[in-house]
Amino acid sequence: MKPISSSLLPLLLAGLLFAGCNVFKMPEYISYNQFRVEKWGLGESTVALNLVYRNPNKVGFQVRRTEADVYIDGVYLGKAVSDTLIKVDKKSDFEIPILVRTDMKNLVRNAWSALTNKTVLVTAKGTLTAGVAGVFKTIPLDYEGRHEMGLFEP
Repeated sequence: MKPISSSLLPLLLAGLLFAGCNVFKMPEYISYNQFRVEKWGLGESTVALNLVYRNPNKVGFQVRRTEADVYIDGVYLGKAVSDTLIKVDKKSDFEIPILVRTDMKNLVRNAWSALTNKTVLVTAKGTLTAGVAGVFKTIPLDYEGRHEMGLFEP
């Protein structure tokens, strides 16, 4: 049996990472932090925040790009984008900085929902580009979860 060449090892690791759903588990959403308004406008505003995730995998990886359409209670809020290269260690928590460009008409409808409900349903559909050793793959991102609004906290 021939030894594995050190130049083939990264490709082998990347192949194992992306070989199937049983090998690579999607990171788990935990929370968000550092919410702030970057730009306020009549037609469009930009909000920035960090999404906190947990990597349940026994292998580290890198996230190259995240892009998703975000909905609150079924109303389109805007497009969330992150194009920062993030190194993720195995079995660790990590943050993805996100910019969300919102259409102000929809933001007003979402604000009404937030004021009248204790919780809102947040949905995000898009893609996550992740990889190991320079080999990247685009993976579907599909999140849905109920979140309490800060206005109603005791």
